[in-house]
Amino acid sequence: MRHTLTRRSAIIAAAPALVIPGAWAQTPWPSQQIRVVHGYEAGSNPDTIARHLAPAMSEILGVQILIDPRPGAAERLAATQVARLPADGYTLYMMTGGQAVVSATDTSLSYDLMRDFGFVSIVTRFPFTLAVAATSRFATLKDYVDEARRTPGKLTYGSSGIGSTLHMAMELLKTQLKIDVVHVPYRGGMGQPLGDLLEGRLDMHVVTFTNARPHTRAGKLRVLAVTSKNRWTGFPDVPAISETVPDFDVVSWLGFAAPAGMPQPIVDRLAAAIRQASERPEVKAKLEDLGNDVNADGPAAFRDRVVADMAKWKPLAHAVRP
Repeated sequence: MRHTLTRRSAIIAAAPALVIPGAWAQTPWPSQQIRVVHGYEAGSNPDTIARHLAPAMSEILGVQILIDPRPGAAERLAATQVARLPADGYTLYMMTGGQAVVSATDTSLSYDLMRDFGFVSIVTRFPFTLAVAATSRFATLKDYVDEARRTPGKLTYGSSGIGSTLHMAMELLKTQLKIDVVHVPYRGGMGQPLGDLLEGRLDMHVVTFTNARPHTRAGKLRVLAVTSKNRWTGFPDVPAISETVPDFDVVSWLGFAAPAGMPQPIVDRLAAAIRQASERPEVKAKLEDLGNDVNADGPAAFRDRVVADMAKWKPLAHAVRP
């Protein structure tokens, strides 16, 4: 189902149209709405970030921006669909760090991440949190780890799906701590895992700050640790996992990609619009409040990050069973 943003996002700005050489010689760009596809449900971290950015991008580019969630198979479904579309600048892909994980660990994909996509700009970087119910017996990560060692194979943790970065972050932690805990993959928003946490059916959930923050503020969740190497800006009271496991560091990202082959003038115009939108004070403040480090640094840095992440996660391919 496609979702139209607020009336503000439909305002046609006075930005000049870009005339593209070659096959698009007489076609101004953009001249129609732009669709942003992502691989998760409405209300998810990618959906929330895209909806904060879209109104500003719409004003800058002068066309309406639509957000199109295509959840399923840890982002594989959305990526498969986008990879087949024309590289005309009218379909963008809000890619997450999870796509680098999937591409590094799943040899059965119908697409090739480096061949079939062009990289426009990463927008935000963020760690994950290890969260428990506010009533949980686990007050610290050490409490959870100690019990896991006493009762191997008994404790559980949840994530957004098999092969997601949230799943792999915990698999990396399990490997480094040599603990045996059971993965419970979820598909959907925080509703089901939160219910399972509160009812004691799930011991811990790996979740973004975007999704954890409303529930911690409501007094329902307790965050035990953050996956970044150091405590995350804006959340100084949340310990980093590295305080228990030296050098542990998992920080993911969200960025705009597109089908491969998009003309360079469109790539450059999009990258500039993304940077300008993310730097607007009201937009940046919203993103930072959700636990994001905001820095739109363009195509080359995005591509380099994807290559580095794929190399990092490939050794954990054994943990993924698509």
